Amino acid sequence: MLQRVHIQILDSPMEGVLIQEEAFEVPVTNKILTEDLKKEMNYFYPSVVFVEYIDLFMDGEEEFADIRELLRLGAINTPVVLINGIIKIHGGIPPSIIKSEVEKLLSTGPVH
Repeated sequence: MLQRVHIQILDSPMEGVLIQEEAFEVPVTNKILTEDLKKEMNYFYPSVVFVEYIDLFMDGEEEFADIRELLRLGAINTPVVLINGIIKIHGGIPPSIIKSEVEKLLSTGPVH
């Protein structure tokens, strides 16, 4: 069976714009960065890596209660990057680190 990787970017868009400079026509948000990551993952790993943006405060209140609590306590910061349901990164969306984590998972072989 082929190994699949599910990347979830949990975010609170109420925290605002990341970069708003005149060099950019559209302000850079975590949602836009997630879309860029999705395109990159689809290019390198078509049909293997799924990337999903989740607005923590608009999508299902029951889901991710533990992560909401960690955010409330200040233990982690948004965006929170989950890879196959495990918190791997928080406070940013670094494509190179995410790609490295994906490569590690894919190199371990299929899941039984």
